[in-house]
Amino acid sequence: MTIQRNRIILYVFIGGGLGAVCRYLATLTIGARLGIMFPFGTLFVNTLGSFLMALVIGFLLPLAKSTNKLPESLRLLLTIGFLGGFTTFSSFSMETLTLIRGGSLFLAFVNIGANILLGLGVAFIGFFISSSVLK
Repeated sequence: MTIQRNRIILYVFIGGGLGAVCRYLATLTIGARLGIMFPFGTLFVNTLGSFLMALVIGFLLPLAKSTNKLPESLRLLLTIGFLGGFTTFSSFSMETLTLIRGGSLFLAFVNIGANILLGLGVAFIGFFISSSVLK
């Protein structure tokens, strides 16, 4: 591997670790406030992660391209690293399966619908905000 590739892997590693810690703290905090009967913490991080990803892709990347101010390593740290470690669709899948296996089919479908609709909805909002700011 080249030195550049090793450096990029390090940035993704650091971002992923930070994202995972933030995910843990967010789900812990949300679970303590709203309870654990429904996976509100995972819903929160998936929703926020979708919004932040859309802002990064919709705002930072075009800005970086026009000004040459955002290095590729920082983009990878933010998107693949931090947001990849922060969002939790693997947790979402396991929690949904747990709800189904526990007989809570209705809550499982609420969880699926809420994660998908909120994730897509805030991604749309993020792109809308990004494009409005860049005009």
